[in-house]
Amino acid sequence: LRLPNLPALVRAALTCRSWLGAVRSSRPFRRLFRALHPPPLLGLFLNIDGAATPSFVPLRRSDPEVTAALRRGHFFLTSLPAKAGTLTTWGVMDCRHGYILLWNKLDRPSVDKPSVAVVNPMTWAVDIIPLPGNVKAGKRRNFAFLGFHLLCSDEKPSSFGVVCVCGDKLRVRLAVFSSETWDWVVHPWVEIDGRKNLKFGSGTMVDGSVYWPFHGEGRMIRIDTATMDITSVDLPSQVTVEGCNFMAGETKDAQLCIVYASDDFALHVWTRGVDSDGIEIWVPQKTIGLSEIDRITMDLEGDLEVVQVRSGCVYLSTTCMTPVGTFRCWFFSLSVETMELELLVEGCFDGGACPYIMAWPPCLVGDDGSIGHEAEGSH
Repeated sequence: LRLPNLPALVRAALTCRSWLGAVRSSRPFRRLFRALHPPPLLGLFLNIDGAATPSFVPLRRSDPEVTAALRRGHFFLTSLPAKAGTLTTWGVMDCRHGYILLWNKLDRPSVDKPSVAVVNPMTWAVDIIPLPGNVKAGKRRNFAFLGFHLLCSDEKPSSFGVVCVCGDKLRVRLAVFSSETWDWVVHPWVEIDGRKNLKFGSGTMVDGSVYWPFHGEGRMIRIDTATMDITSVDLPSQVTVEGCNFMAGETKDAQLCIVYASDDFALHVWTRGVDSDGIEIWVPQKTIGLSEIDRITMDLEGDLEVVQVRSGCVYLSTTCMTPVGTFRCWFFSLSVETMELELLVEGCFDGGACPYIMAWPPCLVGDDGSIGHEAEGSH
């Protein structure tokens, strides 16, 4: 537990078979180590306009442990297929537990079957998964894919799932893919009020549920991927979802939270709780001023976007027009606990970015029961 980070634990565990067995056989130890030493952020995948695949920007190159992890992986995504004669563009939709989920946006959707790809850069594994053909249930003019999410866990690194959210004018439905069965399960349509206000790519996965805000409104839907229940969740009265100023996510303790960027360049954070009558409510936690971003961007006028909220860290971006007429984007991370703001990368890209956090290597997780003793020190 006194080792500084996950890469150091990997090297220590691989020193001998008994040490490896101690880590593999003890889920309580792994859970405690994750709480004390969150996995490091290795870099960002950036969606670049016109590029066939996202670009990877490594971070913290001065850290030898992170550099060693990056050296063993394949982050250029050159193994993703491209068909001759088509304008194939792979865009990042989700990153979690070492996997990257990408969507293949084809220029001939009526001819070519759309697909997603699940890539693990650390193991060099690439899985191309065609989307289910029966998800539309007929030729519906208003049908659209709304987004894609990963279902995976550090405690079961050898398998993953993909959640596809789609909708038409008045309804939404889910299709769920499992790598264990290598098949899609398409669930029934559910009618909702305000489907047209669900924007592409606005949802986020938190603890097995997808949360999707209604654009221009003060509510979101919650889709439980285990039960397929779809419910409406009201947001705090001061929140109106416009553009990318809102995102649901998780705190450092894996608790549901929401983050809202107001017009006065401040972040407002709420967590989910219950009142004295046992009714779920939003509990305000913090309001964080972001004047430091104005200083870094030299007071250039731009929109602040909430990109992701993971493990108590808010990822933000702002895109501005420079005096010479070019777009420039800054990507930040903000710790809700310490309120420390860090500039991760800046450059000429469209602001679409996905953080890539190091996952627990499969060799450290004994999900196959091959090593059976419990480590006494794990408690």
